[in-house]
Amino acid sequence: MAISLSRNKFDRHCAFQEKGKGFTVIEMIVAIVVSSIMAIGVVGFIGRAVDGIDSASSRNQLASAGRIAIDRLAMELHNALPNSIRVTPTAGLNATGDQCIEFIPVRAATSYINPPFLGLGSSTFEVVDFTPSQHTVTGGFAVIYPNRQDQVYDGDNGAYAVWPNFASNRPIQEILDIQDSVSADQSTVTLVIPHRFRLRSPSQRFFVADQPVSYCVVADKLYRYSDYGFFAAQVDVEESPTCIVTTPARCLPDYAALSATPPRIKTLITDSVDNAGLTAFRIDSPTLARNALIAIQLNFSSDGDSIILNHEILTRSVP
Repeated sequence: MAISLSRNKFDRHCAFQEKGKGFTVIEMIVAIVVSSIMAIGVVGFIGRAVDGIDSASSRNQLASAGRIAIDRLAMELHNALPNSIRVTPTAGLNATGDQCIEFIPVRAATSYINPPFLGLGSSTFEVVDFTPSQHTVTGGFAVIYPNRQDQVYDGDNGAYAVWPNFASNRPIQEILDIQDSVSADQSTVTLVIPHRFRLRSPSQRFFVADQPVSYCVVADKLYRYSDYGFFAAQVDVEESPTCIVTTPARCLPDYAALSATPPRIKTLITDSVDNAGLTAFRIDSPTLARNALIAIQLNFSSDGDSIILNHEILTRSVP
């Protein structure tokens, strides 16, 4: 009897201990709430980290694309004809950040020997051989002492039938071809018409230039335009019904102009540009003491991320 009673007490004690090992409803609720708070915090931390990584990646992509575009522009500007770089004013364009920079690229350069500076001029003259050689090269423009920008660009002064129509006594004229000279280490330059160059270069520099090139911010894109010709007034609009296409067109080429004769070229350089309220291109004009300084400011934006790139280019200005 005593043994049975003791066994019953032992069983009840064990049952009580088994019941004491569980959780109450309140404890479970508290545990769930605490776990949820911790989970929300962890998820939020991970989400912010992921967003940060995405944002950094987006900015890196914008910076990379922007740097490639600016480096290409800088390389071309370093090779621009002295005193040929000009920009459009921001007035009237700044509402959307549109703006253009124009310059004349140099194909080759050397020293001249006997170009025409007097009388009615001549269509042939000698220069020191180019490095690399320009023999058998056709086209391009002969330039000597381009100290006046307005005269270098004055290729549209009235005669479309014989365009470009550079007047005589100017620093530029179209080249027919360049051939090996009978004299050693010299080349013969032949112009399309007899020409008299305006002034002698103090350093006897002779340039072979190509047609002007423009880089323009248009809406959210940066375009490069070429092979459209010389115009005394800088053009900053594309061909359209409001810009009548003549021979040549007094406007920048659109994509359809590639099929024209001769073709005029428009190339997309980069997109995601948001330059509203900014000045894309600014030039500090050269003086006798320093070369021209070109300031470039482009803002690139995508998916809420943006980055502003500023770049300065020192260009040669000695003609």
